[in-house]
Amino acid sequence: MTVFSIDYKKNKLRAFNSEHAARNMGEVVIFRDAKELLENRNTTGRGLVEVYNNCVDKPVKKFADNKTGAERIFKLAQEIHIESTPFDKSVEIVTGPPSWVTAQPIKKGASPIPIDPLSVDQESSGTSEPSSLTRSQIRKLSKIAKPRGKYAGKSIRCLVEKNPRREGTKGFHSMGILINSSIPVSYENYISEGGRPNDLAWDLEKGHVELV
Repeated sequence: MTVFSIDYKKNKLRAFNSEHAARNMGEVVIFRDAKELLENRNTTGRGLVEVYNNCVDKPVKKFADNKTGAERIFKLAQEIHIESTPFDKSVEIVTGPPSWVTAQPIKKGASPIPIDPLSVDQESSGTSEPSSLTRSQIRKLSKIAKPRGKYAGKSIRCLVEKNPRREGTKGFHSMGILINSSIPVSYENYISEGGRPNDLAWDLEKGHVELV
């Protein structure tokens, strides 16, 4: 589904194929219609005017109200080109060992041969299957893409209404993920949307968010 975004710092209006693509491109103010834009906490009357004037030949001094401004912006958004990004196609994340991996019992007294679990035997003609892995190596493979750290498995609740971070920074983007959500965001979703652990630690220390 097409979504739109506004960069109030650059007064730029953009269109993407999905919210996933927009967020991974660093966008924070994302909307699908005028109502969603109007309800975004980062939206202001002045911001709407500046974005609108940056997109048209005949600028306006102000809108009758923010609702009118959001509707005018949304109308413009529907006419702009949808950007292609590296995030348009879904990427399959491996959360366990490949199907060809099988654990082989190790004879007593024998030492397993160290191998790279992600490598493929390039010396063969391409018809041979990769070597079997030990149970220990399979456990290591199963941890690929699994969230780690002291925040894993927890959710984050935003305690502020306005983004306290400097606009345009990565910290602003991280905080925007939480501000724009009406419910607590899981740590895993926070990371997948581009949030950074160090930003979360800073916001926790400052009392902007809490873990639930």
